[in-house]
Parts: sequence; C-alpha cells; structure tokens
Amino acid sequence: MKSLTPTQIRILDFISEWQRENGHPPTQAEIGKHFGFKSITTVRDHLRLIEKKGFIRLNAGKARGIQIVSETVPDIQQRDNSIPILGRIAAGVPLWAEQNHEGSLPVSPAIFGGGELFALHVVGDSMTGVGINNGDLAVIKKTERVENGEIAVVLVEQEATLKRVFRSTHQLVLKSENPIFKDLRYDLRKHESIRILGRYQGIIRTMNKQPHS
Repeated sequence: MKSLTPTQIRILDFISEWQRENGHPPTQAEIGKHFGFKSITTVRDHLRLIEKKGFIRLNAGKARGIQIVSETVPDIQQRDNSIPILGRIAAGVPLWAEQNHEGSLPVSPAIFGGGELFALHVVGDSMTGVGINNGDLAVIKKTERVENGEIAVVLVEQEATLKRVFRSTHQLVLKSENPIFKDLRYDLRKHESIRILGRYQGIIRTMNKQPHS
C-alpha cells in the first residue's frame, strides 16, 4: 500500500471513527461538511485517491458506499468480563507491537470506561512519571483520534510506542514522562504513515516484569 497524505489520513480517521460510533460510514456530504470542503467533487477526489492506495473501497450508487479495507488494529474479540491482550508496546524507543492475541485479562471493560479495549505489555521506562512502568499492562481504547496532551499508542512507520501526543498541522510530537528521554518529533509531510491506534485508559500491575529493550 502507498502512504496517505496528512489530509487523507484525517479523512480516513474520520471515516473509521464515524463507522464505530454510528455503525455505518458517513456520506460524502457529511465528510465535506466536517472538513469544510466547498465541493463534493473535492471529497470524491480525496476518496478516489485513498481507494487507489488500497485503504477503502467505494461502492458507486450507494449514499454510504465507503468500505474500509485496512484497519491498523485488528478486530478485537471482547467479552463482557475480560480484555484481550495483544502483545507489547514500547515506552522508550518505538517497538513493534505484536498484534497476536496472547490471552485475556479477567477484568470488566467497564472499569476502564467501556468501549473496544485491548491491553499491551509496556516495555521501557519513558512513562514512569505518570506511573506507567516497565512490565505493566496498558489498557487501550481503540480509536484513531485523541486530543492534544492525551497518552496514546502511536504507530510510526510500522513501529508502535506509548507517549503523550501533541499534533499540529505539520508536526507530531511524542512526549515522554521521564526527563532522560528526548521528545520524538515528526514532520507529517515526510512521515505520512503515522497513525493513532488507541487512547491510554489505565494500567494493570503485573508480577512478571518484562525485560527492558
């Protein structure tokens, strides 16, 4: 798949979030209204390019004919009394998050606010200032949109990390909560494949600490 531009990423994020909240994709008019596009033609042009890059399929003739082809995080099989564990996440330098289901936490999702949740093992010490330690299980709510200053799992060129997120039009800053770690800064015009995977909801302390990477 080819990389999306920053505008295309925002459009795809909006479509994904709308789909999860409403159970169906937005119309082209709803997309245009959200982004302030003056013409439906502009929306169609963006959608065709996103489709060409392999992220969506467009069903002609249907008002809500947008189908998402690729999701960064796999569909999560979640039960009312447990949260699935999907591998590990770096709280230091970025580290690939293994998207394999390796078990479940016997904890009600309601404790962490409900919604579509998953857990990842924390590896590293960059978030100790907010009580997120090496070996903890971080509980994440699946979403591709977070507010500036929130802690989130971020995928940067196929490597995932847990950091506090600050985003402007052309720059993404991933801030640690440990003074020995430098902020990670990315020019979104050069790193077009960056995506938010989910918002940090809380942690579960574990007795089996993970080795540092």
